[in-house]
Amino acid sequence: MKFNRQYLLIIALVAMVYQLSAQTNFRFSEPKILPILKGQYNPSQYYSGQTNTNKAAIKQTILSQTSSDSLLHFLFGLNQFRNRNSGSDTLSLTNGIGAARNWALAQFDKIKLTNPAFITGFFQFDQAICNMNSHKNVLGILPGTDTAQKGFILIEAHYDSRCENVCDTACEARGMEDNGSGVALVLELARVLSKHTYERTLVFMLTTAEEQGLDGANAFAVFAKTNALPIRAVLNNDVIGGIICGKTASPPGCPGENEIDSLQVRIFSAGTNYSMPKGLARYTKLSFEEELLAQMPVKTNIQIMNAEDRIGRGGDHIPFRQQGYAAIRFTSANEHGDANATAPGYQDRQHSTRDVLGKDVNGDGKLDSLFVSTSYLKRNVQINGITATMLAIGPQAPPEFELINDGNGLSVKISNPVANQAYKIGFRSRANTFDTIFTIVNQSDFKTYHVKKDSFYFVSVAIMDAAGTESLFSAEKYVKVAGVPPTGIIEKDLIKPNMQLLPISPNPVDETLTLSVWMLNPRQGLIGNIVITDLQGRIVQELEIPLDKNINEVVYAHGFSAKGLYHCSFYIAGEKIDTQRLWFK
Repeated sequence: MKFNRQYLLIIALVAMVYQLSAQTNFRFSEPKILPILKGQYNPSQYYSGQTNTNKAAIKQTILSQTSSDSLLHFLFGLNQFRNRNSGSDTLSLTNGIGAARNWALAQFDKIKLTNPAFITGFFQFDQAICNMNSHKNVLGILPGTDTAQKGFILIEAHYDSRCENVCDTACEARGMEDNGSGVALVLELARVLSKHTYERTLVFMLTTAEEQGLDGANAFAVFAKTNALPIRAVLNNDVIGGIICGKTASPPGCPGENEIDSLQVRIFSAGTNYSMPKGLARYTKLSFEEELLAQMPVKTNIQIMNAEDRIGRGGDHIPFRQQGYAAIRFTSANEHGDANATAPGYQDRQHSTRDVLGKDVNGDGKLDSLFVSTSYLKRNVQINGITATMLAIGPQAPPEFELINDGNGLSVKISNPVANQAYKIGFRSRANTFDTIFTIVNQSDFKTYHVKKDSFYFVSVAIMDAAGTESLFSAEKYVKVAGVPPTGIIEKDLIKPNMQLLPISPNPVDETLTLSVWMLNPRQGLIGNIVITDLQGRIVQELEIPLDKNINEVVYAHGFSAKGLYHCSFYIAGEKIDTQRLWFK
C-alpha cells in the first residue's frame, strides 16, 4: 500500500500523542529528590562547614582522578547482565533489566560512603513497553550548595540494550558500545565529580527504554516540564566509547570500514541560528578548549555537527529539546553500524548480539582486544566533566545587550553594565563555532570595525566571574553589514536588497546542510524554494522553505551521496533571487 507524506505525518503525530498519553504515574523512590530538583531545600541539610567549590581544584580532579581502570570496571560490571532489554527480567539477580538497574543504583550508593550528601534513587513511570508495564530510570544527585542558583545540570545515558528484534528478551544483548560506554561514563563522572561541591545541583541519570523510542528520557522530560523543573543543560552520552568504523555506520563520521578515530568526538544538537542547543554545544567546545585541552596528554577535537542526530537516528537528548531545554548528544567519531540490524548482510555490531566488550584473540579465556577504548572514553568523561562543572559554578545568567550597525562596523552595548565586570562577546558568521571571541573588562560598549561588508553576523554575550568562568552565552542577535555582494554569489544582478540566501557554511559541506534565507520583510504563508543542481543544470534536490521569519532555515540531509561542485539557488514564485556554489566533499 502506498501512503502520501501528509498521511504518514498524521500517523506519526497520532502515535506520538498516544505514546505521551500512555506514560503515567510518574514518581520518585525517594521523597527528598523532588524538592532538591526544584531547589526547595536547605543546603545545610546536606552540607556542614565549608564547602570546597574551587575551580582549579575541580579541574585537577577531573584530569587526575578520571580512571581508565575504573571505566573498565564499570564496563565489566554491566557486561555480566546478559540482556538489558526494557522488557526483560526484573526479578533475577544476575540477568535482565532489573538486575542491571539495581547494580547501577549500587554503584551510585557507593559514592554516598565518601560523600553523604549524594542522593540516590529511581524515577519510575508506567507504560506498556515490550510487555512490561513499569519502568525505572536510575538517579544519582549531588545537591547544590546555593539554592538561589537555579537550574540543575543533567548528565545522562541509557542503560538498556537490544538485539536485532527490538523486544527480544532472550538473546545475548550485552550492548557494550550502545550503550555500556555511556553508562560507564556517567558512573565514572559521578564518582569523580562527587569529590567537590558546586553551587548548582548535578544530576546523573541512566534512562531505560531508549531503544524502544526514547521512552525513559521522554518520561522524565515531560515530568520536568510539567513540574517546572529548572534544567540548565542536558548532556546526553550515547555510543561514546568505540573507535572502530563499521561498514554501515550512520553518516556523518566514518570514512570507511575498520578506520580508527580516537581523537575526535561529535556533538549533535538541534537548530542553527538562535538555537539554545547549538549555544550549549559551543559552550562545551569553548569550556574544554579554554580549561582542559592544553593539559591533556592526548588532544581531542570536538566537532559540532549540523544535525540534531545522525541521519535517520535519534537519542535521549531529543525529548528534552522538545520540552524547551538545551540538550546535546555526545557520540564517538566512529560507530560500528547504522543499527539496521535486520537488513540483509548486516554484520556490524550495533543493535546485534555482536555488541560485546571485546574478543579473545589467543584463546586463553581473556579479552585481548577491546571494542570500547577506555582511554578514549576517559577523555570523553573529562569533556563532559569540565562542561558540567563550569555550568555548575559559573555565573547564573548572561547579560542583555544591544547590537548596533552604524554603517561602518558593529557595536555591542551591554545593558545595565556592572563596574569592573568582564564579558565575552562571541561573533559567528555561518559556522557552528565562534569565528572570533572578544573579552572586555569594565566597559558597557564594545565597537569593532573589522567586519566584512554585506555579511551576516550572529552575536552572543556571556558574563565572566573573577576566576574567568563564563555563564552560558545569551541568545544570539544578528545584523547585516551593508556593502558589496559576498564573493560566493554567481548572479549578482539577481540579488534583491530585501532578501538573501545566506552564505553556506560549512563549505565544503558535511552530511547535512542548513540552508538559511534572510528576509527583511517576512510574511506568514510566504513560501520559497531552494533548488540544488549539478553543473549540467540537472535538479538534485528541491526544498520548500517558509519565509515567515527574518532568518529562515531548512535542512538538506544528503548523507555522503553527493560529491563535487553544485549550485544552490533560492526562488520565490518562480523568480531566482540568489545562487551560491556548493562543494560536497
